[in-house]
Amino acid sequence: MSSQPTIKRGNDMRSTFAIAALFTVSALPAQENPFAARTRPFMNPAASRIIFKGDSSAWEAYHGKLDRLFFDGTGQVSIVHVGGSHVQADMWSMELRHRFQSAAPGVRAGRGFIFPFNLAKSNNPWWYVPEATGRWTGLRNVVRTDSSALGMAGISVTTRDTAATLKVSFRGDIYPGYTFDRVRVLHQMDSSYEVSAWDIDPAVNIKRRVDAAAGFTEFTYDRHLDTLRLRIARTDTNQRKFTLGGIILGSGDPGFFLHSLGVNGSSTTSWLRCQRFSEELAMLRPDLVILSIGINDAHDPDFSAARYEANYLELIRRVRTASPGAAILLTTNTDSYMKRRYVNKNAEAVRDAMLRLSASEGVGVWDTYGVMGGHGSIRAWEKAGLAKRDRVHLNREGYSLLGDLLFGALMEKYGEHIRTSSK
Repeated sequence: MSSQPTIKRGNDMRSTFAIAALFTVSALPAQENPFAARTRPFMNPAASRIIFKGDSSAWEAYHGKLDRLFFDGTGQVSIVHVGGSHVQADMWSMELRHRFQSAAPGVRAGRGFIFPFNLAKSNNPWWYVPEATGRWTGLRNVVRTDSSALGMAGISVTTRDTAATLKVSFRGDIYPGYTFDRVRVLHQMDSSYEVSAWDIDPAVNIKRRVDAAAGFTEFTYDRHLDTLRLRIARTDTNQRKFTLGGIILGSGDPGFFLHSLGVNGSSTTSWLRCQRFSEELAMLRPDLVILSIGINDAHDPDFSAARYEANYLELIRRVRTASPGAAILLTTNTDSYMKRRYVNKNAEAVRDAMLRLSASEGVGVWDTYGVMGGHGSIRAWEKAGLAKRDRVHLNREGYSLLGDLLFGALMEKYGEHIRTSSK
């Protein structure tokens, strides 16, 4: 258990060096971006910028929330990162989360959405540890089967046991310990089951609210905790099931939430199978949605640029159904090889599709492929110890570098907003 963290507000936030430097960058274009990451000789740092081929006005509301948070110390900014294995491991997203929550004093807020991937026999992000009892079976959006149980996580786990438990705690050098005072458990369950929360300290008061129609049970605590404990119990003799779709750890503190939604092997087609995607995404109230989907599409032998673009267009529409005012950012594919032998040339077709969508849909694009160095650059990343031998995935250092670069590009775009709004 942890006490409520001290929140710094107002003048402390106005005086932060990095934000002040961002004003300087905006006024003096020749100056370097203070948030820019260090690059390597084989990379193309000039490509690390947010590209708009069309209208960028959808980002004004997101930038306005950054203004209120950075300069008034009020409000929360919700960012959602969606993708495949690049996102599920929560290394790229982790670095983004860490950078946002370290940008100024008092902007930490909390962890946001998590999923116990180990219950589905998949790799869990190292930064939090789910411990469960009971028998669980998983369903992922990459499987062409019944998708009625899938929402924004793209994955679910189900138990038919009479009793099961779940405990989640945090660890790691980046996470000194996340605290929360509200929790929303996303689920599908019939009247035979209920989920309850508890703590080892009996003095902790926990209130419970069930919204069966919306598919969640919500808990509010009278203090901040750093460990989640849940019980799932069958309450009558009907042998039915309880399906868990994820957990949202919340807090009323000002700051950033960066929610990571990733499923290994998932493509645009996979995410379109998630029937409850928009409904659940709306619960996060996203201000910025980052879509990093495409590496698995591009590795499909039957890849079609036209189908890929159409799928992405539908995903953008579903995001806007969930949050009409959200800013949307598409990140192009990382450079990769097919079976470690051939450069995947579809990465350029993916980038072209995203740039067309930028023009027609008013979404931003960050050219991951170009930033890495373009065609065949994954070899240099591998040689530098930033990528794995499969020449598809990066390691922690590589994903952290991507997170730093993307954060720098996002803050540079925010600097343009400051320059424009301060005239």
